[in-house]
Amino acid sequence: MTDAVNSVYDWQRIEIYTKQILGKKAFRDVCVFWQNRPGEQPDPVIRHPVRLYIINDGSCPGPSPSAGSPVKSVRLCKRAVMPDYPKNTITGSRKSRITHRFSLVLLVEYENGEFKVITLPRQLSAPGFSRGGSAMVFSELISPGTDNTVSQNRNDAGLSEKLTLVAEGNILTAFEYALTFPLSVFEPEISPIDLENPTLQSIILLSNLRYEADVVEPYMAPAGEGQFVWTTAVDFILYEDITIKLGIEQDILVQGLSEG
Repeated sequence: MTDAVNSVYDWQRIEIYTKQILGKKAFRDVCVFWQNRPGEQPDPVIRHPVRLYIINDGSCPGPSPSAGSPVKSVRLCKRAVMPDYPKNTITGSRKSRITHRFSLVLLVEYENGEFKVITLPRQLSAPGFSRGGSAMVFSELISPGTDNTVSQNRNDAGLSEKLTLVAEGNILTAFEYALTFPLSVFEPEISPIDLENPTLQSIILLSNLRYEADVVEPYMAPAGEGQFVWTTAVDFILYEDITIKLGIEQDILVQGLSEG
């Protein structure tokens, strides 16, 4: 007999611990960073970019501030995902909710050749409100003249989206994007019995991150207490693909040879 035939008699039962994927769903071109236009109902189709007012280099708050050097370009250096995110929650209404927390690190180039690194939302503030001099960017994601964040909401074809800001004390630490959708969108659809399995787990994959940053126009923004500062308005929007898989723990018995 050949070695190939003889090796059959050496086979043994091998138990493998793995995960069985019950269903998955891929969401393509998800806009995770957007802004509803103030005073308008959210558009179910069009995603508007977040309008960022970046303080010009050399411009300081005052009654008649100097113009400083305006922004020439903005690049995304890093999108940092917070620890233990993204995560998924199955709700009692047979819906799944993906929660995604992240921060943005931007490289800003000014017309005078200077560069600055800005971290959002840590250095974000509302027009007319100061965060102790640490703010480099104003945005209407925070209510003007206050410290209250404004959530962005969208509902379309059974899907619900929400963008909010997360704070620890007085410090803004992350943006939180939440996507809620019916369990029926999973392929194949998840059975009620599988949903009760105590080993049910979610696997969420993020991919194909991309952004658009457009320098728009100069803007003299209120800086509080009768002061103003020159900024450059920049439209910024962020997209990515989000794939979620639901699976359960499984033991599989096979016949073969172990190399361990």
